[in-house]
Amino acid sequence: MTDPTLQMYLPAFMLVATWLIVFWKQFRKVTSITETSADTEKILDHNRLKRVSLLFWLIFSAFGVMTVIYSLTPEFYYVFLPLDKFHHPLINVMGLLIMKIAIVWIVIAQIHIDKELYKYSRNIESLSAMELVRYSERMLLTGMLVLFIGFFTTITNIIGLVLVAFGVAIYLKMFFTNPPHQFEN
Repeated sequence: MTDPTLQMYLPAFMLVATWLIVFWKQFRKVTSITETSADTEKILDHNRLKRVSLLFWLIFSAFGVMTVIYSLTPEFYYVFLPLDKFHHPLINVMGLLIMKIAIVWIVIAQIHIDKELYKYSRNIESLSAMELVRYSERMLLTGMLVLFIGFFTTITNIIGLVLVAFGVAIYLKMFFTNPPHQFEN
C-alpha cells in the first residue's frame, strides 16, 4: 500500500539530503590530514571515521533505492517486506517530521564541519582542532542516523528496520566502544 503524497515527498527529501551531504563538500575547501599536520593516532582515528562514513553511505544508498522503488515502481515495493500495519497517516507524518529535523541537523553539522576545518587549517584553538573536526563529523553521522530513522518511520518495512539497526550498531560501536583519543598539541 503506497501513499501518493509520500511518493512525492520522499524523493524530494532524498534529493535534498543527498545535496546537503554530497555536494556541500564540492563547495568546501577540503583540508587533508597528513603526517606533518597530525600524528599517527589522529590519522588512524580519522580513517576509522571515514570507514564508518562509508558504511553510512551504503545504508543511505539502500534507502535511496527503497525510495525510488516506493515512488516510481510501487508494485515492486513488496521486495522490502512492508509492514502495512504501520502505514498510518499519523506515523507517516511523524516520519516526515523526523526527516525534516534530520535535514536541519545535517545543515548545522555541515556548517560546524566547515568552521572546524577552517580552524584546523589555521591551527586555531587551544583544544585540539582535530578533535573538534571529529566531533563535527560525528554530528553529521548522527544527523544521517536520524534521517534513516525518519525514512524507516515513514515507509516502514523489514529491510528498513534492518538498515536502521545496522546503522545504530555501527554508530554505537564507533562512538561508544572506541572512545576518542585525547589529542595533544
